[in-house]
Amino acid sequence: MEFEVNRNNCDAVKHATRKRIWDEMERRQLVRYPLPLQGRIPNFNDSRAAAFNLCSTPEYRRAKVIKVHPSLNAAWIRGLSLKHGKTLLVPPLPGNRFLYFRLNRRDLPRDINWSYVASKRGFNQYGTPLSLKEIPRVDLVVVASVACTRAGPRVGKGKGYGEVEYGIIGILRDVGAVTAETPVCTLVHDAQIVEEADLPSTALAVHDLPVDFIATNTKVIRSSSKLPKPTGIQWDLISEQMMKDIGALHELKKFRNDSSFR
Repeated sequence: MEFEVNRNNCDAVKHATRKRIWDEMERRQLVRYPLPLQGRIPNFNDSRAAAFNLCSTPEYRRAKVIKVHPSLNAAWIRGLSLKHGKTLLVPPLPGNRFLYFRLNRRDLPRDINWSYVASKRGFNQYGTPLSLKEIPRVDLVVVASVACTRAGPRVGKGKGYGEVEYGIIGILRDVGAVTAETPVCTLVHDAQIVEEADLPSTALAVHDLPVDFIATNTKVIRSSSKLPKPTGIQWDLISEQMMKDIGALHELKKFRNDSSFR
């Protein structure tokens, strides 16, 4: 019972932080379409500047394969990754039976519109679906956030899809998809940075994904602590809707006893 109470308290802390950020950013007109912001990853003003700040980091410059979330505020970093010759991994629309599309500029038309191919419609048109066994080693993970702290804790919009997705590739660690040292970062507006008292590390569940650094519209922030990252799937938290939306979970169930995944 104590565990349930504590977990509920943690969920309440995260929900309160999300709501405050959603309300503040909408009130200050710091976001663009889609609105209302409640329940969404903020498509914040100056996301272009945040993307260029991310590009300035050694983690980005070294990376050959970058996984980026599909939300609108990451369109600039998706486009820049392709222009810079990176291999881009991005999730498809809900309901597909694979985890990522793969895109690389060498596979795209020479006269491609980078803004289009970086959009959801574009990467769903030009991306190559990958089975779990085809996912390459990921050098940098860009995860979506509603709020985060300078210490590393972050929260998404509350559905847990980003955590499940990371948990899937976490299971693939033995075949090189990610390691415990694979850097994880996020793109946010300065207004999405909250104090540690508002989002303490103790509020994170075992499946929550922290970040190693943050690229905002004005700066890069290095996390002040090294928090553990999830390594698998909490199957008891997987809903029927999540199974439908993240079709790769079916493939994972099918192959999780396969010797090639051990």
